[in-house]
Amino acid sequence: MKQIQLLLLRHGECEGGTILRGRVDVPLSETGWQQMSAAVAAQASVCSAIYSSTSRRCADFAQALAAELHSTVPLSSNLTSANTILTEHKKPLQAQFLSDLQEIDFGDWDGRRLDELYQQEGEYLAAYWQNPWQTPPPNGETMASFESRVNHAIEQILAAEFEQLSIALDSIVFNQDEAQDGTLTPTAKIWLVSHGGVIRHLMARALGVERAVGFFSQLNLPVAAVVKINVLQDEQGSRYWRLDWPNGRCE
Repeated sequence: MKQIQLLLLRHGECEGGTILRGRVDVPLSETGWQQMSAAVAAQASVCSAIYSSTSRRCADFAQALAAELHSTVPLSSNLTSANTILTEHKKPLQAQFLSDLQEIDFGDWDGRRLDELYQQEGEYLAAYWQNPWQTPPPNGETMASFESRVNHAIEQILAAEFEQLSIALDSIVFNQDEAQDGTLTPTAKIWLVSHGGVIRHLMARALGVERAVGFFSQLNLPVAAVVKINVLQDEQGSRYWRLDWPNGRCE
């Protein structure tokens, strides 16, 4: 069994005020940079890769993050715990940018002030938030299209990272007892810098929730939030998603 831990980082506060941000490309505010930096500082300082939306509010920070962190490359068999992170050797990271990780396209609503939208199209907007699969934004992206492209992106990422993990593990000689009793779960950590809609979809997928009316709006996801999802892959290539809830312990 192998594991990829996805560290999903939502972008921080942006310039432009309280507008509906989909494809509109606005930069982070100074506060947004500080929020994301603090969120990352609370996590591990090494990872295997960084993936990001191509939108500036994600991509700019991902580029800076790659310059600060290091990639993990295993060189020896110092793997002894049930969830071992491969951290034997460090090398520079380069962020990888995927357009499929962008926020949903809100069409005619994109970039408009929220108070203006609620005044002029409040009923339509409320219907969208309640059931976006049934009520797409005017001239915008459907949820089916949005979910399909996000799923395509995440499958590409997982396939590439599990392959890299397998290649790395081929160079390691494990303790035979650990290998036989299945207690060893080599893990690679991956940062994914994206948007609220993308992260909510991945959370729903981890929980096995599909097209649940009102579900997305019930997931509180503040700016610069970090959500962890563990994806395990067995010897047959089957994958199992687990949303990693905080355990509440002080460590």
